[in-house]
Amino acid sequence: MKLSEVLEIQKKKKEGSNSGKKLRPKATPVAKGKSEIKVVRTRETPNPSALQFVLNSQIVEHGNLSYESKKDCGGDQLGRLLFDKPEVKTVFIMDNFITVTKEDDISWNPLKEQVWKTIDSNVTLYKSDKGAKLNIDVENFLSLSNGEKLDAVEMVLDRSIRKNLAQDGGGVEVKGIDGNVVKILYQGACGSCPTSSTGTLQYIQTQIRQQLHNDLEVKAV
Repeated sequence: MKLSEVLEIQKKKKEGSNSGKKLRPKATPVAKGKSEIKVVRTRETPNPSALQFVLNSQIVEHGNLSYESKKDCGGDQLGRLLFDKPEVKTVFIMDNFITVTKEDDISWNPLKEQVWKTIDSNVTLYKSDKGAKLNIDVENFLSLSNGEKLDAVEMVLDRSIRKNLAQDGGGVEVKGIDGNVVKILYQGACGSCPTSSTGTLQYIQTQIRQQLHNDLEVKAV
């Protein structure tokens, strides 16, 4: 067998082993020149330390990006520039909005205008591979494999939870299942929202119990 053929086989194996992983959407720069994508308004969230900057165009077709530090941003210039402001605590990017959470003891004045200008000048499009819509048979949830259980939880969050959280500038990520405990991580405005550990958590648990199994418990990590 030729060396080129061996290398091609190894490449295909590597691609196959990564196919099951959920990849973070990758940043794709807007074409050079002045971008037509701009912030059109801000929207308050239930979290007084988080503000949603609404754009005139969708920039993430599927999924989201959630940053807690400049290091998390990788090659995303917009995220890195937002964290250059020491008052910024987290950045959450989804659909047609960017939620910025500030330190609790900092005023939005003049930070709001600074963030607005940074987004206007550096906004980018984000490309991601859209996964197939999940449709899991959950009649015997406890007998499913761990991977199938995770997919089932994702299905419930997609159809019953995430849209509502997005309207308030936040999101939720599934971190795993330990026995009957579903571990979730809040994103964006939900991360430090006073209601995230009470009303929001209770609502998510209710939906998961009703749609999957009554013995399940949801825990924020």
